[in-house]
Amino acid sequence: MNRLYDFMKKCRCAGWLLGLLVVAGACDSDSIDSYDTSTSYIYFDVPYVIGSDGTETTYREDSIMYSFALDPETVTDTTINVVVKTIGMAADYDRPYGIEVVTDNTTATSAEWDPSIINNRSIKAGELTDTIRMTIQRTDVMAHQWMHVTLRVLPNEHFALGYGNLEEVLVSFSDILAKPDWWDTYMGYGYFGNYYPEVYRKWIEIYQEGVDPMRHPYNGEPMYWDNMPPSPSFYSYPVMGLYYRQLQEYFLENDIIPEGGTEPIRIPGNV
Repeated sequence: MNRLYDFMKKCRCAGWLLGLLVVAGACDSDSIDSYDTSTSYIYFDVPYVIGSDGTETTYREDSIMYSFALDPETVTDTTINVVVKTIGMAADYDRPYGIEVVTDNTTATSAEWDPSIINNRSIKAGELTDTIRMTIQRTDVMAHQWMHVTLRVLPNEHFALGYGNLEEVLVSFSDILAKPDWWDTYMGYGYFGNYYPEVYRKWIEIYQEGVDPMRHPYNGEPMYWDNMPPSPSFYSYPVMGLYYRQLQEYFLENDIIPEGGTEPIRIPGNV
């Protein structure tokens, strides 16, 4: 997926808010005049990337993503919050702002979301943010492909554009169990093998939160399928190794053919 935000060429900059200096993350160095008290700026408040040590970096995520894959089949919709933020003084009246769908980078249809929610948006009196609550419907097509909605804020008499790369936000959603970030690292050590959703789903079932008393070496949180250690050292993490053996045994005892494949899945590696 192409990243929307190229932060490597950007710098950290500051805006002012109620007389305080607010560091607002990675942005164009000339996008906001910190001393211009007559102008308010508007942008999408996209979350910061979380580093391997569990803390926020100075870089923004390239999209807001959600998958229904881990939800029960009874879940038919979800709400994704898209936050619009301003820099400047709050006003004592509602300030409308413009927003549009970038059609060239939008694949979702009205079956998945309601485009009318972007109409008649405003920053309410006394407020500095607005939250667009996108209700996403779980459709059959999402089991096979990611759907995208790209939104863009527009300048008007109330707001100038702030933080150039945050004028747009990409919202992506699916019913696909996506490959986790750690998978390729473990595969490089000879474990887990090629990614199959069937394997990941079984690992989620086996290696649940709370079954391993050991803590992640970076963030100090309990280890489980969504908080894997940086390497598959089963000597250092024997409990994880025990559950990995269960994963291997399951696919040895059950001839599960992956979608689109012809041979049963086998889990590599010695523990």
